[in-house]
Amino acid sequence: MNIESIFLLNFRNYGEQYIELHPGLNIFYGDNAQGKTNIIEAVYLLTMGKS
Repeated sequence: MNIESIFLLNFRNYGEQYIELHPGLNIFYGDNAQGKTNIIEAVYLLTMGKS
């Protein structure tokens, strides 16, 4: 499975956020408590079919 982009709407600390992913490796970096783990959790929820 290849994910090309993610659109988050009112998910955790994101009001509205579009994230474009590139083939291969994508690295999320930033200060603590800025939402990096929330992006990974959103992908997990989408791929595992939980609501």
